[in-house]
Amino acid sequence: MLCVMKPSIAITLGSGVFAILLAAYLFAYATTVRDPVEWQNGDVIVQDSRVEKILPLFEAEGGFTHVGIVEARPGGAVVIEAAEKVVETPVREFLSRGEDGAFAVYRLNGLSAEQGEKVVAAARRQIGKPNDFFLHKSWDQLYSSELVRLAFSDVGLDVGRTQRMSRVSGDLAGVRSEFLRAWSTHEECHKRNLTSDQCWTMVSKQEVVTPSSIVNDARMTKVFELAKAEKKGFTLSRANGDKNEAAPAP
Repeated sequence: MLCVMKPSIAITLGSGVFAILLAAYLFAYATTVRDPVEWQNGDVIVQDSRVEKILPLFEAEGGFTHVGIVEARPGGAVVIEAAEKVVETPVREFLSRGEDGAFAVYRLNGLSAEQGEKVVAAARRQIGKPNDFFLHKSWDQLYSSELVRLAFSDVGLDVGRTQRMSRVSGDLAGVRSEFLRAWSTHEECHKRNLTSDQCWTMVSKQEVVTPSSIVNDARMTKVFELAKAEKKGFTLSRANGDKNEAAPAP
């Protein structure tokens, strides 16, 4: 005898199966780690972290303290950054180090795919170079924003701006204090037989490029941001400030 399922039962069972499948899908979607943006070669990523051992100038400035260049890969993006030395770091590891998990991603307007590849290649050529604690203007040792500026300038793109350390906004008392703890290892001061005060005077006159000056370049557009919790009146959004209308990249 042929058994025919009543329509109401079929509908109920069908709805139940659908609900189970939908719940499974939503759970899988919610627990799957996804990238926040569709990465492009040459993206600039910033965060507030102490991964590189440098004079705390960027912290005193009240802006971003660390920056790197993204290389997009099918198997997962990496960040080329100056930490203890210039290295490549999986983007998820990079993001995990930011204070409050906060970070922001910027993209240079008009940057072509070919230019992006060249920026990444230029950054890659610096891998292995040591960290620059004293923020020298040198290509032999690099700090994070110096690495980014160098990578873009290597392909004819000038991003960010240099300024005297003494003219960077913020309280430099902490920077000077950290400097005095380590000034005796400053090779140039040692060669010149300078005193600690003389060495600080020399260092405070040197040109530096900050992470904030790079991302606040008029040609940079913020494509993603996860702001940090309010702390001492500072958030990533507030640090970015207002920018002029963006101009196309060279």
